[in-house]
Amino acid sequence: MADKSRALTWTELRVGLVVIASLVILGFTILYIGGGGGSPFARHYLVKALMSDVNGLKPGAPVRVGGVEVGSVTSVGFAGASAPGLVEVDMRLDRHVKGRITTDSQATLGSLGLLGEKAVDITSSAGGTPIEDGGLVRAAAEDPFKGLLSDASESTAHIRRILARMDAGEGFIGKALRDEELYTRMADVSAGLQNVTRRLESQEGPLGRMINDREMSERLAASVKGIDAVVARVQAGEGALGALSKDESLARDLKTVASNLSDLTGRMERGEGTLGRLFRDDALFRKIDDVSTRLDGVLTRLETGQGTAGRLLQDPELYDSLSATLKEARGLVEDIRKDPRKYLRVKVSLF
Repeated sequence: MADKSRALTWTELRVGLVVIASLVILGFTILYIGGGGGSPFARHYLVKALMSDVNGLKPGAPVRVGGVEVGSVTSVGFAGASAPGLVEVDMRLDRHVKGRITTDSQATLGSLGLLGEKAVDITSSAGGTPIEDGGLVRAAAEDPFKGLLSDASESTAHIRRILARMDAGEGFIGKALRDEELYTRMADVSAGLQNVTRRLESQEGPLGRMINDREMSERLAASVKGIDAVVARVQAGEGALGALSKDESLARDLKTVASNLSDLTGRMERGEGTLGRLFRDDALFRKIDDVSTRLDGVLTRLETGQGTAGRLLQDPELYDSLSATLKEARGLVEDIRKDPRKYLRVKVSLF
């Protein structure tokens, strides 16, 4: 009987130990979760932040410093009369991060995921003065994640408007989707580009040969080397171009010539000189045009054989007669020079 009582007592003791251990583990877990992931036996201190919009932040949300979870949010509520329009966020943090949170730190709203629960991120700063227990952490002007979602929403709305316009047949893409003629033209253009690409891939035409012909490529490379050599000679001051680029006196002379040409064109534009008057004076232009017209008429008459000069140019018989007459006159002059007495006889008679 004594052994049975002793065995029952031992069983009850084991059950009691298991229950006690479970309670201890449960309490430790509760303290761990309530402490924001930190040690339940660690010392804590409180800080606050004033924000214009907490974007759904709730008590119990984690607080991170440099991405490391060091505490949790204890309460979220409207601030008092000293800060109207703002929301006060109270946070309990591990005391070992007290030196990292200073007056230069900044509290912003973060997220545990793309669409997950909110969190508070505090930047770690080595400068500034550490914030004491119950102190205020400077908050960001707005939530960057919220702004990102707002921008994404605006971008989505803009894409929807673009798609609606395309579906209505507006714009180039909308017309391409709706207009069969435009689609046919684009198909023709695409086919043409394919033909051009096919010809480039083959050795038909100069571009295809240039792309596929190694010999032509080598010739082009040699030509480029020749151009490089010419440029090197010019830079070295060799040849006419090199002298032009290096000789300052020649450059000054060219500048002088260019200046004189500029002055000449300026005088011509102002109507100075003969050329200037020709450009500006309509009467002089009409006279020159009239003279040109008359010369054109004279040349036309000459070509058609009108007048003495025209007959002389067009009539071979008249030309031959004049040539023979000139020969006879030349012979007569030569005879007179040889024997002037033969042709010049003076007879003197006296009464």
